[in-house]
Amino acid sequence: MDENKKTNDKENKNVEAAKKKRRFTRKKARFLLLLIMIAVVAAAVVYLMFFIGSNKGMRKAQKLAKKIGESSVKIGYRDDGYITSSDFEFLNDLIDFSVINEAPRKTDIYGVSVPEWVIYCGEDSYGNLESVTYYDFRVLEDNINGVRKSSHIDTSKITTGMTMSEVDEILDMTPYQTFYSGNTTVKKYKYYYRDKQSDVIRAYYITVIFSMENNLVNAPVMEEKNDFIYDILKVDND
Repeated sequence: MDENKKTNDKENKNVEAAKKKRRFTRKKARFLLLLIMIAVVAAAVVYLMFFIGSNKGMRKAQKLAKKIGESSVKIGYRDDGYITSSDFEFLNDLIDFSVINEAPRKTDIYGVSVPEWVIYCGEDSYGNLESVTYYDFRVLEDNINGVRKSSHIDTSKITTGMTMSEVDEILDMTPYQTFYSGNTTVKKYKYYYRDKQSDVIRAYYITVIFSMENNLVNAPVMEEKNDFIYDILKVDND
């Protein structure tokens, strides 16, 4: 009788221990799941903040482009961080403009510190917004020739009537310059690749023109060879 009682007590203890172990395992699993969820949410928030911050300049330019033709006084961009002259002298000579807005953060291009992005606004003789030009200098961070590609891009694949997303899928790179004027959006890209046969760096500019009404390609794509080595080696004899 005592032997049976001992056996039952032992079995009960084993059952209780197994239950405690299962409860602990479930609690541990829930805790790990909670940690994973927190990590995922935190990563999403960081990514969202980075995405919003990295595209702030482009969004400002796009918003401003919708106001082309309106009075600069009505737009009020002069009171929104836009200035008539930059402390970076070369930015003042890049294109003609009325006011300029610069990113607060800087990047380096060939050892030179520049704003990550710049927005130029051009006005007509009546003080109305006439054009908006956005430069994303981060495209040139790694190389002054732009985005590195594995080979030459077949621009014949870009045809009139294509959407911006279709063009983005073909080019798969951020435009270096985006220009808005009238009913036209012009995107310019810079890229380079190493020719596998000659082992020579080839660099190109690609220009794609869209209609601002429907964001469709409305002109043949333009491709221009970038003779960067000539610009580096030449000496002006003025």
